[in-house]
Amino acid sequence: MKVIKTTKAFCQTIVSERHYSKRLGIFWEGFALIEDGEVAGVCVFGQPAAMIQKHAFRDRDFRLYELTRLVVWSEDKNARSFLISKSLKMLKEKHSAVISYADSKMGHCGIVYQATNWIYTGAPVAKGKNVIIDGKEFHPQTLTDMGIKNQHKWAKENGHTLVEQKPKHRYFFFNGSKRQRKNMMEKLNYEVLDKYPKCTKSMYKSSRQSIPVESMDGGQSFLDL
Repeated sequence: MKVIKTTKAFCQTIVSERHYSKRLGIFWEGFALIEDGEVAGVCVFGQPAAMIQKHAFRDRDFRLYELTRLVVWSEDKNARSFLISKSLKMLKEKHSAVISYADSKMGHCGIVYQATNWIYTGAPVAKGKNVIIDGKEFHPQTLTDMGIKNQHKWAKENGHTLVEQKPKHRYFFFNGSKRQRKNMMEKLNYEVLDKYPKCTKSMYKSSRQSIPVESMDGGQSFLDL
């Protein structure tokens, strides 16, 4: 296995077809897992929410990423942790912090982050409510991307059900020298919890249909052009 840099367009294709959210979000960097000459997953980093950028750290003087999407269909049990670990080392900003979440609604508690030594800061419940449309649950940000600004008012006017959001387990990873990592830890505004949450190991079931590297735009989709 190996990990190489990839493009926004390719990540968008994978996420829209294979991730339960169907949306990419604000894209900064993306990486692809290659196994036996075929694509076996993608890891996407983007812009964290404005409130996180503002409040997660005191006097932040380093880049803050969010690991926004992870889609892996390799059958190798170490594929997810391998992709994440290699991707973190390949980020453009070497002095950086990364935040990511494990969605309890999907039965996740962040086992892959635990396996790659992220720090755990609890499971906050986001403000706002999700909207049920035709039996499918939509996050407020998804509706915003669809051009619906006042989601609660719109939902009530159109007879859609509002439901409370479930907690999401929040993890951080620090990139940099030992001194830089210590400095980021000291600036973190959240309490670091000693114990990771436990849950039954489960992964989102993505299609296992293979994608040959050479089939993607003549093999050029992965190049950082």
